[in-house]
Order: sequence, then C-alpha cells, then structure tokens
Amino acid sequence: MKHRNSISRSIAVAAACTALAGCTTVEDAPRGEAAYVAIPPAPAVGMDYRISPDDVLRVQVYHEPDLSLEDAQVTAAGMMRMPLVGDISVAGLTASEAADVVAGRLERYLVSPQVTLFVKKAMGRRITLDGEVREPGLYPVDGRLTLLQAVALAKGPTRLAGLSQIVVVRQMDGQRQAAMFDLGAIRKGKAPDPEILPGDQVIVGLSRAKAILGGALIAIPAVAAGFIALDGDH
Repeated sequence: MKHRNSISRSIAVAAACTALAGCTTVEDAPRGEAAYVAIPPAPAVGMDYRISPDDVLRVQVYHEPDLSLEDAQVTAAGMMRMPLVGDISVAGLTASEAADVVAGRLERYLVSPQVTLFVKKAMGRRITLDGEVREPGLYPVDGRLTLLQAVALAKGPTRLAGLSQIVVVRQMDGQRQAAMFDLGAIRKGKAPDPEILPGDQVIVGLSRAKAILGGALIAIPAVAAGFIALDGDH
C-alpha cells in the first residue's frame, strides 16, 4: 500500500508540474515511478495478429506432409508460396484467416483439407532502437521484451551513452507519447525493467532523443499515465 501511494504521489506531481508548465520539452518527460505506470505487459503473438511481409509461417496440412511447410516466408508483396497451388496472398490476414484461404485453394486437390497455420517469426512486430547504441535499426519482437533486452539487441549502448536518459516513444490513443527511464538503475536492480511493445521507439541519450524527435512535448492528461504527448501528433 505504501508503494502504491508513493506511485500515486509521483503521478500527481508529474501531472501538476506539467499542467503548470503548459508547453514543455523532452527533458520534462515523466521519469522514475511515474514512467512505469502506463507500461502494460508486452503481448505474445495473439490470434488477432495480422500477417506482415517478411513474416515466417509454419503451415501444417493434416495427413499431407509433402504439402506442409516449416518455414514459409511471406514476400515483400505479401505472398506465400505453397506446393500445388502456388502463390497465396496472406498479408493482412490473421493466422486463422490465412489457414482458411490455404484450405480453400487446396480443395481443388484434396477432400476437406484441414490446415493449421502459425506465425513463427512476426516481423511486423518490430521496435526501433536509436541514439547512442552500437547498432541502431529495426528489430523484430518475438514474445515479451524488456527495455534492457531491447538495448542489448542493438549490441548495447555506446561507451559514452547517457544511461539515465532512455526515452521510450509509444503510440497511444492515436498520439505518440514519451517517457524516460534510467537504464543504469535497471541494471543495478534499483528500478523495474519495463516491457517494450511492438512499434515502440527506444532512444538512448536525451540529446539524441531531442535531435531525433524534434519539437516540444505538450502537456496533456496522458502524462498522468506515465507518458507525455509529442507535439504535432494531435
């Protein structure tokens, strides 16, 4: 209860300070306990995930091993190539919908084909790592991923990186939101390691975040949930 009250006070202080400031800068993005409040668990690839180009799929056709595929890669055009039936458009479909499409194509050759389709690698679930990291770029998210693990994907921070100023940008309710975390404290076990969601942008170093994001941060009620809205995204 004491910890929960502490979080509530942190949120209230962040919201009040932001409301008084009006238009703020990236330095004023919520940090500490307030920055953790709005970070929900990162979901695994769910039933509602829609297949994207470069995804890797497993296709199982019941009692037909020669027609089943272990690593079927979706092309840049959103197509998957199947034995007998050739290219099938699967991008934008859920795994269940894609399985139905494959089964429909196979009905020419099989009686009541039973098809199961899984997403093995969801390349559509990616994060952006930028700023003071050794290898900036886009990285796929397979299952759950924490901030510490995300930075490790980019081979870790550079030697001169500002570890206490890690900016996470997330799309929430149609707006980009930002919060700041202390990677040094996380490494030492002094702060929780927040989960990073597909679509997040992680920028190591406040100066790099300011250069990359540009503009100011505007105070809106979302700051009470741990994030502050980015200017120009209304």
